[in-house]
Amino acid sequence: MSLAAEPTALPSQAPPARREILGIVFTTILLDFIGFSVLIPVLPIYAKRLGASSVEVGLIVSLYAAAQLLFLPAWGWLSDRVGRRPVLLSSLFGTVLSFLLLALSDTLGMIYLARVLAGIFAASIGTAQAVVTDVTPESERAHGMGVIGAAFGLGFVVGPALGGALAAWSERAPFYAIALLAAANLAVAWLRLPESHPRAAGAWRWDGLGRSFVPTPVRLLAAVHDRRIGLYLYLFFHLFTAFSALESMFTVYVFQRFGMGPGGAARIFTVIGVFIALTQGVLIRRLAPRLGERALVVGGLVLTAGGLLAIPFAPTPGWLYGIGPLIAIGNGLAFPSFTSLYSRATETESAGELLGQSQSMATTGRIAGPLWAGWALDRVALGAPFVIAGVLMAVGLGLFLAFRRLLLGSEAATGGAMPR
Repeated sequence: MSLAAEPTALPSQAPPARREILGIVFTTILLDFIGFSVLIPVLPIYAKRLGASSVEVGLIVSLYAAAQLLFLPAWGWLSDRVGRRPVLLSSLFGTVLSFLLLALSDTLGMIYLARVLAGIFAASIGTAQAVVTDVTPESERAHGMGVIGAAFGLGFVVGPALGGALAAWSERAPFYAIALLAAANLAVAWLRLPESHPRAAGAWRWDGLGRSFVPTPVRLLAAVHDRRIGLYLYLFFHLFTAFSALESMFTVYVFQRFGMGPGGAARIFTVIGVFIALTQGVLIRRLAPRLGERALVVGGLVLTAGGLLAIPFAPTPGWLYGIGPLIAIGNGLAFPSFTSLYSRATETESAGELLGQSQSMATTGRIAGPLWAGWALDRVALGAPFVIAGVLMAVGLGLFLAFRRLLLGSEAATGGAMPR
């Protein structure tokens, strides 16, 4: 069997062949996201036992996000020229190496290096999305992209549960498990994943690769956006800066306040993941036609802000099982609805580029958020990251309401499908 199939034949292949390719892509993205979420209840405590401060724990998360932000355009640039298959195989191989290095880490420096490598190779998600585009006709494109969304949702449910369960046996077991799963997926992809994109002919201009490493937020500062798009992009950064405090510091908080280990933190994150999945998969579909997306953004941000503010006032760990779903439902209502409103503000011919920029701003928020949250936990108060995050969410809501006519355009003026 040839390892590189004819790329132009893929879109017209029979559905079973296309399903196999999408299955490999699904598994690859699922492993990337499990690899991120499996560490949420495990790695902060592991790093704390190595003597890390909360800021240094936050830096672990920030370095991963920064590497991903930096390399996302570069992997895409490379896949357009050498093909999707080499990039995805390299990504899986790199994932195996990064988690093996993490499992062997006994210093913070090794942990930092492992997470930078993981972020670099997880940045191939853009290439995985490109494979979906390559092999699906336009009539099935939404379903194909839904595969990617399903992988994200399932990863956030499975990852924390898997991390907590394996950590009960050994703190390093989750790292070895992800390395093993990635190695198995690498073997399947090596044997079964064909090339889906024709390689670029002729000589390449390598300066294009260099330009791809200029971080997207830096390019955005130099770009000319109208006020509406600019405000949306700022709010993506603002809201994700706030929410990343929960992702990065919650495990440290429950460990230091309640003595809760990885298993306990994992159970709470699993509950949060289940409620986010149910909200995005079921609840939002029922509420959006009735209430409108603007109302869901407002209600979702109120719930999220309230839940974050409530965390430091929970007298026992049991209360967190009630607060967690409140945050999850708020997140599941607000963020997809806000993204949908933003997509309406983008012009058709530039929608793809502008939506990509919104993801870059969200990732930038995930770089900044863990750092200030770690500083606040160590230097201000144990519960300070969540109080500040809740206030930031409330400020974001205030900005959304204050500038609603600008953000929503004609729909705000006429009422449209969205109630006032």
